[in-house]
Amino acid sequence: MIRSMSTRNVLSAMLLVTVVLSGCSNEQNTGQVEPKSQARVFTAKSILTMNDAQPSATAVAVAGDKIVAVGTIDSIQVALPEYQLTIDNRFIEKVITPGLIDNHLHPMLAGILLPAKFITPFDWSLPSQQVKGVQGRQAYVDRLVALEASLEDPTEMLITWGYHQYFHGQIRRADLDRISVTRPIIVWQRSFHEIIVNTAGLSALGIDEQQFPEHPAVNLAEGHFWETGLFDIFPNLAPFILKPERLKSGMYDALLHAQMNGITTLADQGAPLMSLDMETGLLSQVLEQHSLPLRMLIVGHGKTLAADGYPKAVSTLDALPLRDNKQIQFLPKQVKLLADGAFYSQLMQMEDPYLDGHHGEWIMPPEDLELAARTYWNADFSLHIHVNGDKGLNVVLGIIEKLQAENPRPDHRTVLHHYGYSAPEHAKRIADMGISVSANPFYLWALGDKYAELGLGPERAHNITRLGDLERNGVSVSFHSDLPMAPAAPLVLAGIAASRVSSMGNVLAPNQKMSVVAALRGITIEAARAIQQEHIIGSIELGKQADFTILQQDPLVIAPENFKHIKIWGTVLGGQIHPRPVL
Repeated sequence: MIRSMSTRNVLSAMLLVTVVLSGCSNEQNTGQVEPKSQARVFTAKSILTMNDAQPSATAVAVAGDKIVAVGTIDSIQVALPEYQLTIDNRFIEKVITPGLIDNHLHPMLAGILLPAKFITPFDWSLPSQQVKGVQGRQAYVDRLVALEASLEDPTEMLITWGYHQYFHGQIRRADLDRISVTRPIIVWQRSFHEIIVNTAGLSALGIDEQQFPEHPAVNLAEGHFWETGLFDIFPNLAPFILKPERLKSGMYDALLHAQMNGITTLADQGAPLMSLDMETGLLSQVLEQHSLPLRMLIVGHGKTLAADGYPKAVSTLDALPLRDNKQIQFLPKQVKLLADGAFYSQLMQMEDPYLDGHHGEWIMPPEDLELAARTYWNADFSLHIHVNGDKGLNVVLGIIEKLQAENPRPDHRTVLHHYGYSAPEHAKRIADMGISVSANPFYLWALGDKYAELGLGPERAHNITRLGDLERNGVSVSFHSDLPMAPAAPLVLAGIAASRVSSMGNVLAPNQKMSVVAALRGITIEAARAIQQEHIIGSIELGKQADFTILQQDPLVIAPENFKHIKIWGTVLGGQIHPRPVL
């Protein structure tokens, strides 16, 4: 089991010199001297390598797209006599880290939601727009009224995203009808997993009043569709939200946003949402058209690709790497599954009841999840499982225990994604099972204070994303944004994990803080490990891709709650330098 470093003492260990051995002579039989290979040596105030054997350095040598030496200028010159070295001091006053990684976001969801009109509880900073958050019902309604009035075309559909009932009060069909009886209005909840539609919107979508007489996730009288109810009306929404140019604009906004926050590698966890050809085709177009310096990896969606049954889906998933191109790469033998409902909607499955009596939802009921997991497990897939509540977590862990007993796999590489709420005993159980966690600490920052008042109560809400227990038990922990559920800003996520400071400035469950080093590993080497790329990226060491993020400040000497203020100079991808775009 991989155990994260947790002390700064390791970072001050003696620099080790990496020696590259040349397998050929510089001289031909004729006695002529061959030209030396070229290498560029980047110097820095500090290099945080995330390599346990050599935690820090002040210089890194790059030949082509690979790292060929790490250490100091002097040690590299000694180690690489066969190279012609070019010293590049442009980062001499800066800090170099491995290229930051977000191992779980959704370009397709960004394509759908980012072009919408934002009304969110908190501020957003995107390349396309700067949004000031609003809270309170009247403030929300006023913003919605103003947006509706700003549209010149009286028939244009108004789609707004970011609504959250705990911050904005209850908004239903009748409220939207009071704003307009002629303009279709769709209010997309912050989680993406639910919408509210006015009467004109239902008509525009072609939804008959008698269409869902007994659907458990639809309330037509309130214009409310959630979880499976929302997924069932996606064909109705498609003509409005899946226009190619609209989708590409949202995807580009998301990917440029990721680059500006220092990301060099990101993974789409669960493609397709609907259509594999459409989604990957548009994503490739965006990456190529804008020459975005990003490694785009994709994990296949084990549910949407199983329309003809899970056994056939195994063959479909195995064939996905044949679709690789220079823009995107499908990760072989990895699959995404989903357990319970959304954390933002408080639809995660909880062992103890919600304070207001509502109940959680299953995206995949336990029996269906077990069937899918067993099929993919027996086909040697690593499972990435979306799970949010402690009841959902118990179901997922029970399934993995059962599968391990039936068909032992010592290196199954199962990853739990989101990890919204867990109980104290789960950390050791997860460690003993050899499972890793890709968490979203933004839940704690955005929702910890509010959920303490509504739905969960202080004890559970303050212990959202219980990460300290995982670190103490040696679990590999990484972080993700789940964009657009959180900004694609790894340093922000690491800062929350190490500080547990909420949006209101409160420190929630301080015993669940992660160490700063573990938090930084969570956006570099552990993030790579979760998607089985740790041999290629995630740390600065011999033979790996020359992917770096260049910081203006050293996170090791800054309070983690201030990580969000660290300025990013730019990135290096495969040895190519990319300053942060200026908009």
